[in-house]
Amino acid sequence: MIGVEGHGALIQGIMLGASICVTLGPQSIFVLRQGIHGECALRTAAICTAADLLLIAAAAAGANALVMSFPEAMRYGVWGGAIFTAAFRPRAAVSGGAATSRVVKTTLALCFLNPQVYLEMVAVVGGMSLQFAPQERSFFALGVGLISPLWFFGLAMGGRKLAAVFRCNRAQCAIDLVAGLAMVALAIAIIAGELSQA
Repeated sequence: MIGVEGHGALIQGIMLGASICVTLGPQSIFVLRQGIHGECALRTAAICTAADLLLIAAAAAGANALVMSFPEAMRYGVWGGAIFTAAFRPRAAVSGGAATSRVVKTTLALCFLNPQVYLEMVAVVGGMSLQFAPQERSFFALGVGLISPLWFFGLAMGGRKLAAVFRCNRAQCAIDLVAGLAMVALAIAIIAGELSQA
């Protein structure tokens, strides 16, 4: 039975998970575009969800201590995340009717080769989990993890609903432009945050 402390940890986990997941990152944009294109959208969402849950579990288990013990690695990770974000181009990943294997590989790369994912899911989630007693951390991790499937599958299904609206080439170009601008803006925000702490 969940006690008062467990409920508090669960709610804080849900709030943190929501704040992390709703960030318009490469994963989210890719899942949305897969939904719009109708190319392995649910599989893409499932992979992103599984990756998030794995990293959340690792963070709650104490993996953040390993990350935090290497501050220089974290700094390189931030800059790497900014470069990865600015360089990411969703059109290149899905053009030409990408095969299922290519979609899976691209999704895995977005989940595990993006340094920003580790900083958010391991460093942030793990760091916040330390404020809870060991028996409450599982509820906190559960709260964080509850948001991932809702977010990614929501994007996949939402993309399907929007497919008819964005069917023409001009609309597709508009999506690519917005996605590119969002990635550049996110990269600038990451760099600005790092410079402000220097």
